[in-house]
Amino acid sequence: MSTINENVKETLKTSLFSYYGALERGSLNVLTNIMTTESYLMTLESLGFRRAFKESHFKELLKQMENNASVLKEVEIILSADLVKEAKEHPIIEVISFESKGSDRITLHYEEDTHPKKLYFSSSLGEWKIDYKAGRKKS
Repeated sequence: MSTINENVKETLKTSLFSYYGALERGSLNVLTNIMTTESYLMTLESLGFRRAFKESHFKELLKQMENNASVLKEVEIILSADLVKEAKEHPIIEVISFESKGSDRITLHYEEDTHPKKLYFSSSLGEWKIDYKAGRKKS
């Protein structure tokens, strides 16, 4: 596998900490800048799962958000408020290693409160973004 440039490592670390900070503050607009669109929508779906289970109206909003900008904005506002209300103590994040998956994909291995985790990144046009699907094998 190829060696990962130190600047890229710093970019990925910054994205990791921005990701957790944004979730802690309910700043979902930050996530749109550091994630692929598909991963961002998947994040909204997972954040909204509990609310969707309780509220059928919200479940319908989640289904419509991908194709309707005003619905997406409504979902973001609701979930941002939920995140602020449910703010937990800031987890301890420690970067462990980086694993190259080719020239355009990297897995960042880290620990969240001593629990091993992975976050996947892909590069498009020289910009690294969180991409949940970058961890999958290419066919």
